[in-house]
Amino acid sequence: MAKILNDNEIQIFDDEGNEYLYNILFTYENKERGAEYVFVYDPAKPSDVYVMKYNDEGELFEVTDEEELEEADEVLGAYEEDPKINDIK
Repeated sequence: MAKILNDNEIQIFDDEGNEYLYNILFTYENKERGAEYVFVYDPAKPSDVYVMKYNDEGELFEVTDEEELEEADEVLGAYEEDPKINDIK
């Protein structure tokens, strides 16, 4: 389960009730697949970016499908190479 705290932070709870605070890098929607993804990172390790699927109820799901992981990697790469994003960094 997850709870979005604001536009930049998300609280994630694991199955044992442990709480983790991550920053939201960006979200992405694949309309063909009908899936929404959130890219997050731990503020202590900003270079480690994770992608998860989410639904309207705030549930997060691990992305395990190879095709989805490849797409997420491409989306993240395009995000990181975008000159507009690099100007903000």
